[in-house]
Formats: sequence, structure tokens, C-alpha cells
Amino acid sequence: MFWEDVTERWSARYCFDALYLMVHPMDQPLQAQTKDQTTYAGADELWANERYLENYNKDVVRLLSKPLDGANDILEFGAGIGTLAGLWRARTKVQPECLEIDDNLRRTLIERGFQCHASLEDLQKTFDGIYTSNVLEHISDDVAILEQLHNKLQRGSRLAVFVPAFMCIYSGADSAVGHYRRYGRSELLGKLRAARFEIVECRFVDSIGFFAWLSLKLWHSSSPPGLDNGKSLQLYDRYIYPFSRLLDGLGLKYLFGKNLLVIAKKI
Repeated sequence: MFWEDVTERWSARYCFDALYLMVHPMDQPLQAQTKDQTTYAGADELWANERYLENYNKDVVRLLSKPLDGANDILEFGAGIGTLAGLWRARTKVQPECLEIDDNLRRTLIERGFQCHASLEDLQKTFDGIYTSNVLEHISDDVAILEQLHNKLQRGSRLAVFVPAFMCIYSGADSAVGHYRRYGRSELLGKLRAARFEIVECRFVDSIGFFAWLSLKLWHSSSPPGLDNGKSLQLYDRYIYPFSRLLDGLGLKYLFGKNLLVIAKKI
């Protein structure tokens, strides 16, 4: 724990030093433009990511599903268009139930054969596994949601959380799709503990992606990388991300990455 705290502070300090030298000092952090709306501002990004990021999406499902191995009653919180749910079904042979507040996205999920709920209040059952990917950053009171997810888990079951990492690389691309924040390691772990979870595992994901998102910050870009260019997404997916995954495995997952993965347990 001590070493991971030190490395997070070091990598964040390095990032802030770089931004200080390269970004105009009067620039202010961008604020999210779409907050707590039931029409998701990043729908185009969801379709582009499904079409062009096959390897990346499969790896996210691998990272989320492995710690939940053996769970047969699964909920995906914030399922979008069902990209991960479909890959989860193919990988584990377990069909997750889905929760999605956006009416249009929920219709897509139903068309794809998933049982879909509009809110946590609609659920009259508990699950032996819940996962969520790139959702909590869209929610202002994320601790309240984590507490509700805790209530929807059976005792001893796990929650897998995948979110954007490092507020120091928050850019116009985050603002454009309604992100309140990117998460620091200590922040997310603290919020999970406040919601009465026990931490099982914590690591960063996609070390090279950290620098890709940093470039958006430096260039004042308001578009997620490659969203308007499928070839660039395919290039990243086929050639760059596999190398990023290799670097993560060599130890960078303990230092930094574009995303943060945490596995927590209801005790």
C-alpha cells in the first residue's frame, strides 16, 4: 500500500510538472457540459468504440470478469449499447442483466436480447456480481451510487469498477462526454471504503493511453482520440494497445495508466 501511494503521487507530480511547462498557466480546468441527463452525450463514442476497439474491449471484459469468475447472476451498471455485455456473454457463457438510464440506449440493449432496467430502484433482487465500466465519472454523487450498488450485492460478492484515471489529464474530451472527474487511486479507494466495500485489487490500465489523453490536454482538444477517424482507433487497437498491455504487465500498472481498475467485495 505504501509503495503504491508513493508511485501514484510521483506519477501525478510528473504529469503536473509537464503540464506546467507546456500549458498556459492561466488555463482553467474544463467543466462537464452534460451532467445527470438521461440522454447520454457520448453515444457516438460508444458506437465507434464498439466498431474499432475490438481488442481493447475484449481485454476490459477479461479484466472485469476474471475476478467475478463463478458468479452467475451478474449486473452491468451503465451498460450503454451492450458492447461489454455481449463480450461478457461470449466469454463467460453468463448473460448479464443490464441497467441503463438512457431511453435510446436501453432500447438498443433490449433489441440485443438483454434484460434491461432503468434504475437501481427498479431492481427487486440482489446479485452475486456487479461490474461497471466508464460510468461513475458521469455521476455527481458517486458515493451514493456505490452505496446503492453495495445494497444490490449479496454478502461476499464482488464489484468490479473501471474508470478514467488521473484528473491531471482531464481534457475537453472528458468535458464533451459529460465527465465530472477522472479518478485518483486514493480517491476511488476512499469512496469505495466509505460505501462499506473491502478492497481486493487495484491497478492502472493502458499506460500508453495515459500519454494519448495527455496530448488532448496539451492540444486543448474536445474530441476523444480517433472518434472521427476509425483508422486511428484501429491502429491503436491492433498495434499500440497490445504493447501498452505488455508494459502494464511489466509493472507500469502500479504507476499510471489511462484507466483505473478496482475490485471490491461486500463484507
